[in-house]
Amino acid sequence: LASKVTPPPDASEWPGPSNQGKINVSIARASILKEMGVDMKLAQANHKGEPAMSAAALKEALHKKTPHDQKIVVIKVGTSSLLRKGYLHLSLLGQLAETCADLHRAGCKVIVVTSGAVGAGCQVLNNVDKPTDLAGKQAMAAIGMVRLMRMYDDFFTSVSQPIAQVLVSLDNLMDRTQYLNAQRTFQALLARDVIPIVNENDTIAVQDLKFGDNDTLSAHIASLCDADYLFLLTDVDGLYTGNPNSDPDARLIPLVESIDDLDVDVSGGAGSAFGTGGMATKVNAARLATAAGCHTVVMNSNQLHTLPDIVVDGASNGTLFLAVPRPLVGRKRWILLQKPAKGYLLVNSRAEQALNNDKSLHGTHLVSVVGDFDAAEAVALMVRDSETGDEREFGRAIVNYGADDCRKLVGKAGEDFYDIVGFGGAESVAHRNNICLWIPEGEEARLMDHPEINMETHPSVNNLEDLAEFMSDKPSRTPSPSPFNL
Repeated sequence: LASKVTPPPDASEWPGPSNQGKINVSIARASILKEMGVDMKLAQANHKGEPAMSAAALKEALHKKTPHDQKIVVIKVGTSSLLRKGYLHLSLLGQLAETCADLHRAGCKVIVVTSGAVGAGCQVLNNVDKPTDLAGKQAMAAIGMVRLMRMYDDFFTSVSQPIAQVLVSLDNLMDRTQYLNAQRTFQALLARDVIPIVNENDTIAVQDLKFGDNDTLSAHIASLCDADYLFLLTDVDGLYTGNPNSDPDARLIPLVESIDDLDVDVSGGAGSAFGTGGMATKVNAARLATAAGCHTVVMNSNQLHTLPDIVVDGASNGTLFLAVPRPLVGRKRWILLQKPAKGYLLVNSRAEQALNNDKSLHGTHLVSVVGDFDAAEAVALMVRDSETGDEREFGRAIVNYGADDCRKLVGKAGEDFYDIVGFGGAESVAHRNNICLWIPEGEEARLMDHPEINMETHPSVNNLEDLAEFMSDKPSRTPSPSPFNL
């Protein structure tokens, strides 16, 4: 994998008998090469015969993207932006097509996650009211997606940009085999300079296996494709300290280094009658995407034309959520994206420190078990903040035992497990390979580590001293959203 540090001129020089000459290194990054069949032992040696990289250097290379990589950009367009007065916002669709073409000419790969199918369906049927039942919404989505894709095809054809329709559902990505197959499909489309237009497969999705909103869907797609930027376009300028519609003192937050440090009012529902999201879902989507190494920007759709400046030149607009410096890769990233079970584990502070040092979770780390879940389910990991006493989520784990057995194991050592649960099993509640944290290794994002980002170009920032003053006035850490509502 030394070629990630000194990339070869041709992707065909990458080792791996089944992939030689077939891997687009700009798209298939180091985080997924192993799962694509590349011989990682061979990859540790430089293709020119130079010494193999050390384990530490190899780990560092797995976490970093290089200037030689083509940037991957995911753009999520919300229903409140796509619909205007009950009709499709044609001028925005045209501007979206032009912006995507500009990004493509700048050397970027682009993915669009679209909302608006239900609203478009209601428009086709002479602006009937949005159904309230699941079957009715699915019917409207099926009708509207045809109209929506027709519009996308017309506008993108006008800028000579081929597109593809991709429909996914949550159960597709929760299954590891389907997840990897979807990953390869996106890689194949991007390698052919095709822009995927993505939406949830609403027609067949059931309530318990739905993303629920396209903010969450876009974060999953950004993680799946190892994107560099996720843009959540909406009808407000970004994330505010309060609801700008009701709080005259609400201020726009230009930069978020750690989501756990946020103390903001994200109350309020969807931005339109046909929408399903809101600012709370955007913050949750940013948490998912930044943990996967993807900068996330919440911004007004009327600033769509500034996207190339942000991605290529480091300009700033809206609210930027910085990606963590050591993002999750491979299977651990997939675990973090699993829908959490209806329960969670409350652990002690020693557990958080141990897990940040890549240790397994043991019974001695458990404080209590809340809710119900089965063995092999993804469960949220919570810790009580020493300052506020609030519980906050800091990671997720696939557990070896169900909730009832975990309750018996609270405070117990691994060697006692057989006597407690009555059968031979793992000595840990969750193995370290099945544990992933929102902030891997406890290393938070910092603006100073991203010199390519120029915050002085932000409309609300006069100079970096203003930004430093804003960032130094951070509120106390607030609890994470309940895992039951994710």
